[in-house]
Amino acid sequence: DIGIAVGAGAMLGDLLSSFIKRRLGQESSSMALGLDQIPEVLLPLLMVAGGLELSWSAIAWMVIGFVALELALSPVFFRLGIRNRPY
Repeated sequence: DIGIAVGAGAMLGDLLSSFIKRRLGQESSSMALGLDQIPEVLLPLLMVAGGLELSWSAIAWMVIGFVALELALSPVFFRLGIRNRPY
């Protein structure tokens, strides 16, 4: 159940960020710092926070960690040919 919630939450977060980016007039696959990362990690965490007894500070630290890791690894994955863009 938790895996399904996390997967669904991540997809909903990605859809939400794409929706907001289109309303702001940004092109598909354009970079939007924070908007590209935060909903994708925050929504799943909020969906499972009660079941996993996550505190607000734990959620905040996980969001910060995810964003930092995403920003650090994206250029590496681009250089390795795993990603099409360095962000």
